[in-house]
Amino acid sequence: PTHPTPPSNTMAPTAPSDAELQELKAMKRRELKAAMVARGCEDLEPLRVAIEEAGEVGLEGNDIEDAKKILRNLEAEMQPMSFTDVPRAEMEELQACSSREELVASLTKLMKLSAKDGLKSEVLAEFHFHNFMFCQKSGFCPEKASAFLSLMRALHAQTVVKQRATVQQARAYLEKLLSRHSRQLPPFSVGIFTEADVESIRAYASRTFFRHYKMFVFMYTQRKDMILHMVEPRVVPKVPKAAELFASFEVDPSQVPELQELLDGEQATPDEAAAADTAAASAGGSQRTKKVPADAREAAVLSTIDDVMKAHLGDLESRMAQLPG
Repeated sequence: PTHPTPPSNTMAPTAPSDAELQELKAMKRRELKAAMVARGCEDLEPLRVAIEEAGEVGLEGNDIEDAKKILRNLEAEMQPMSFTDVPRAEMEELQACSSREELVASLTKLMKLSAKDGLKSEVLAEFHFHNFMFCQKSGFCPEKASAFLSLMRALHAQTVVKQRATVQQARAYLEKLLSRHSRQLPPFSVGIFTEADVESIRAYASRTFFRHYKMFVFMYTQRKDMILHMVEPRVVPKVPKAAELFASFEVDPSQVPELQELLDGEQATPDEAAAADTAAASAGGSQRTKKVPADAREAAVLSTIDDVMKAHLGDLESRMAQLPG
């Protein structure tokens, strides 16, 4: 006979209360902050686990975004440099090139150099070209050659472009890169280069990159002067300041060549002046005083007016003289 199965004493897990959930979030947030001090490859996994656990308890994106950024930067820093800038297929094509122009064009494209940078782009193109030729002379395989080109690019970008580091700091960074690529101790380092390769690379960098290190730094530290002029916006033009005038500034208009056209014909001749005086004297006995013309033009205008008046009114002066006083 079958016996009935006794009821199970196990109970389904209950959801944590709000207080417990908040306490759990606070604990995971503290663990995440502690893991964010990661500086080496041994800190990658603890940081990755802390980020995953923080996401499981429902921490907001703002709380874990900085941690994710640190993780990405650390992974990129610790990643082997082989085939990062120059993939295997492109490296094999470079090693098959037969002309300098073709090599420079390919390296410019692979290293993402822009013609807008002018001299900097040309210098870096030559820098990568000579690095590649060192790989060829050293008989590097595609993996070693790709790693070396990326290593030298990172050395230039980190010490010259970003940090403006001293020669000693740049040499220390090179040793750090070589250490990460010369020993097979994953995840700390990978054995891409042999000890002989490391010595050869160190000697090459000393007689090329570090020999001209100050010139590389100078190319990125040139001073650019900017001149700013403040312009006050106005609705109407600004009234110019009044200038002081002195008697010594006065000039004779007749001595100014630009005024000769305006002055021509305005000066009365001696005969015209005498005729005007005679006409004024003959009219002296009349009751109306005539204006004495100042020049020949004014005398002609007055004469024309008199002729028109005489044509309409006749001899007005004689008629007015006959009127009883």
